[in-house]
Amino acid sequence: MIYLRWPDHFPVRATEWLLASMKTSWGLILLMHVGAFNNQFMSAMRQIGNESAWGWIAFIAGAAHLTSLYVNGTRRRSPHLRAFCSGVGTLFWFQVCLGIFATGLPNTGWAIYPWLFVFSTRNMLVAIRDARRSDENFKAGTTICGKRK
Repeated sequence: MIYLRWPDHFPVRATEWLLASMKTSWGLILLMHVGAFNNQFMSAMRQIGNESAWGWIAFIAGAAHLTSLYVNGTRRRSPHLRAFCSGVGTLFWFQVCLGIFATGLPNTGWAIYPWLFVFSTRNMLVAIRDARRSDENFKAGTTICGKRK
């Protein structure tokens, strides 16, 4: 069932899949390449936590988000899990933005990470709306398609 519905939902949530995949990959890079934080652009983030901590946070948050996207809609509360994971992702990208801006050193990250935060915020708001609709449908005794249970 999940596999059959996935192609229908992917285009609508493509940016959410993209950002969750990027977060997972970002974490893997930090976990596999010791010294990735050994540059001046990451100095502010290094003061908060080492690259291993950032790597695990990003990897676990990204993998959880990918899982929540895959199972979304299969259980009553799965949209809520997706909304939670989107919120964690938004906080993550916001913290990365703060970290790269805090150095005061212009770099290409200034052109990329704020957009990841913006789209993550948008995805979070859509996921919250979907969770609210799921609750409303449950209270009304209907499914997402509007059919009676």
